[in-house]
Amino acid sequence: MLIDFISMIAIGFAIGGSLLLINHMTGRRVPKWTMPAAVGVAMLCFTIWNEYSWANRYAALYPETAVVTFRNSQSQVWRPWTYLAPVTTRMAMLDRGPEAALPADPGPDYRLARIHLLERWKPSYALTVVFDCAGGRRADAGVEGATVEDLTGANWLDIDREDAAFRAACGGGTNG
Repeated sequence: MLIDFISMIAIGFAIGGSLLLINHMTGRRVPKWTMPAAVGVAMLCFTIWNEYSWANRYAALYPETAVVTFRNSQSQVWRPWTYLAPVTTRMAMLDRGPEAALPADPGPDYRLARIHLLERWKPSYALTVVFDCAGGRRADAGVEGATVEDLTGANWLDIDREDAAFRAACGGGTNG
């Protein structure tokens, strides 16, 4: 949050300096109200861009094997423009690629995946989840390298087979 604030102030100084230079080059013909107005508009535009682009910028930092499976968008009173275009505040990404450093899948119908939970202004979390592709369910894999026998007592949650995370995990390929 501090870096965003510093970036916004830097944009203000850059626009203000540019207008000061333009004013000097034109023989001080630029109206005096343009500098504070331009600085304010530039800082507001940067803040709006920053809020709307953070999810795509974070997703680009992950490997190509990571898939965005959920986005939570919402509108807020203190940001009235979000009623026209809601802003993403949270998202989940699923990764089954080699960068996820997952052990081998515990069985032929099971898939291990790393789910990254990202939220604006909060630390991100990663958890390992096992999907039962044949049974249409998932469970948190508390033990790395779990076997099918270890998963019999797991707390399984039934999920829709059209769920984006289920489709991404069970779409093909194996770990290990």
